[in-house]
Amino acid sequence: MSAPHPPGWPAPAPRRRFPWLAVLGSLGLVIVLVVGLTVVLVLGDDGEEREDRKSRSEALRERLLEDSRAELPTTADVESAVPGYDYSMAVTGVGTDADLSIAATYDADAKDPWQGDPGKIEVYADAALTKPVPVMILPDVTSPDDDPHLAISPVRLQRSHITRRDGEVKGTLADLGTFWNLNPHVYVVQYLTPDGTKRPRPLVTQVDFVSEATAPAQVTSTVTPDGDALLEWTPVEGASEYLVVLEQRRADLDDTVQVLGRTTEATWSSATTKKCLHSCTQNDVLKLTTVDGSTQASLPQLVPEKIDARLGVVAVVDRKPSVATPIDFNGLETLPVRSDRKWDQGADLAGQGLAALPSRFLFVSIDGSTRATGASVDRAEVTRDGDDWVVPLRGRGTRLVDPVRIPVAAVDDIDAAVATFNERAQRDYPLAGLDEAGIVIRADLPKKPAPELPPPDYPVFGSNELTKFIAGQLIAGSTAIDISEFADQPGLPDVQDALSEAVYQNPYALAYFDTFSFDGTVIQVEAAYSVAELQSRQKKIADRAEEVVKSQISAGMSVSDKVAAINRYLVDNADYDHAAIDASPGKYRSDTPANFRYAWETDGILVSGTGVCMSYAYAFQTLAEEAGIESVVVSGELADGGGHAWNKVKVGDSWRAVDVTWNDPRGGWNPQWGTKYLLIRDAQFTGDALRTERDTWMSDAYLSQYATR
Repeated sequence: MSAPHPPGWPAPAPRRRFPWLAVLGSLGLVIVLVVGLTVVLVLGDDGEEREDRKSRSEALRERLLEDSRAELPTTADVESAVPGYDYSMAVTGVGTDADLSIAATYDADAKDPWQGDPGKIEVYADAALTKPVPVMILPDVTSPDDDPHLAISPVRLQRSHITRRDGEVKGTLADLGTFWNLNPHVYVVQYLTPDGTKRPRPLVTQVDFVSEATAPAQVTSTVTPDGDALLEWTPVEGASEYLVVLEQRRADLDDTVQVLGRTTEATWSSATTKKCLHSCTQNDVLKLTTVDGSTQASLPQLVPEKIDARLGVVAVVDRKPSVATPIDFNGLETLPVRSDRKWDQGADLAGQGLAALPSRFLFVSIDGSTRATGASVDRAEVTRDGDDWVVPLRGRGTRLVDPVRIPVAAVDDIDAAVATFNERAQRDYPLAGLDEAGIVIRADLPKKPAPELPPPDYPVFGSNELTKFIAGQLIAGSTAIDISEFADQPGLPDVQDALSEAVYQNPYALAYFDTFSFDGTVIQVEAAYSVAELQSRQKKIADRAEEVVKSQISAGMSVSDKVAAINRYLVDNADYDHAAIDASPGKYRSDTPANFRYAWETDGILVSGTGVCMSYAYAFQTLAEEAGIESVVVSGELADGGGHAWNKVKVGDSWRAVDVTWNDPRGGWNPQWGTKYLLIRDAQFTGDALRTERDTWMSDAYLSQYATR
């Protein structure tokens, strides 16, 4: 049966909110997104645009200079757009030096106005309302006595940057503008009406900021073969330099802002932040927790805090900073920080030499997890020190190294011993494929107008109307999805968020290998399969789902009994597809040979009986829908094995996790193992199954609803 340690599942992507479409249209921009590791904003470059670019730039400058204050609405345009919240129309085109003004007769002087004294005003950087932005909230002295307002003012930022070159230390000052520059999309939450009455639901207003300087239009973030973060962006015309900025916040502490790099090039690597003391670390500055799991295991009295970290690139044009183009940390959580030297406890190095070294190398990543990679030894780095060989044990995919001392007497032939060790480590820890894959949205796909297709006859999932519409069109086989009717609706996710959810949560879409482009109005689809093939496979999936549910589910079964029956059926009738993983050595979906795509799609497990974790999750989702069970697909990161996919189901009023892949070990049905990860809480994924969730599988504002309790 299948392997309990499946590799490979995609990384999520940076965010831009959906109401930006109005701004993009007004400025003649085209938005292009790569859901995974890239967000792209590309300026149109036809002759007409080039001719009026200067005039538009001057008009923008005049508007920004004149506009020192932006009025926020106090009434809702959509009630309960996201459950529990009302939404107003977005306020766009606000200058980064501007105050936000709100009509209010009450006093908003809170001890911590951005952390949340209910009844006051809060400002967040994300649609999920989890990342506070520091502001000052004071009476608006410019408002008349008969129309009092409150002013939300951004905090100005100037930060030093220290460089070391040729033994000399040099400090420079960087003007970052205000916190609006670092958080160009914020969400203002009002708990009271202007007269001080408590609202039935908080009112959320999205505010989008613009600056005189053009922001980097395209930013990609990838992990280098050595385990560093590599940022690359499209050069900005007239930019004298670029600032790589890290904004962090811990619990009740104020935000800290660091300039990690100043460069005239359109690229930056976290390798420049490395430090070496007794041993080397990397990516230390990007840590997302104050205490990692390894340290806490030895010092349980320590209580870790999560660090809210935001990374971005700012362009400086004529000494003026642009807004930051953000880089999401999702997909970068695995960046290594330090080695986790536990492997050699009890190892018989004196008796067995290199044969006693483990195949895996443990390291702590920036999210505090202890992760595993393959170990390796470079024979050229092995040296002799007296009666010992000093063997630098390295972690593949990192720059981390642990020097190990092995008695010379324990090694007959050092060359042969190193070669044998490397062969064993490579066999035990092969490179995982597709760990950084994503839903690709490209700029270069041809635009092919297509009519809206009728709703499909298969289940359509969406947490919101935009996602449902996109999902329905994907299932119907549309090659052009016009979403212009959603552009002015507040409370909806951005296109990237909605499209990711549509692909992840709709097994009948078979859109895992599709690519997309977006011009601000229409999503163009380059489908991996023809409409005829799509419809043929959808019918086979539906027929098999109906057949399985009829044979496995009987009247009177509880939800828990149904889930257990589906889990048992898949474990009994499916195998993990090692051949597909071996055939896909790359990190991106395009690396997967066409004849192995089935292993990541619904019919791999459900129809053919073979696939990887994604196919297991899609198959479970399909059967759950057929059986009337509320279920979702979840993606995340295993602490000891890379990316992964599993499911959650709703039982009564609670959500529970189900990981069919990990319930499906080698060999026949084993009741003890086959139900180990069945209807459990998130916290019960422990040991090798320890994992973190990504946010690609569901629109941001809805993620918290699926936590197990």
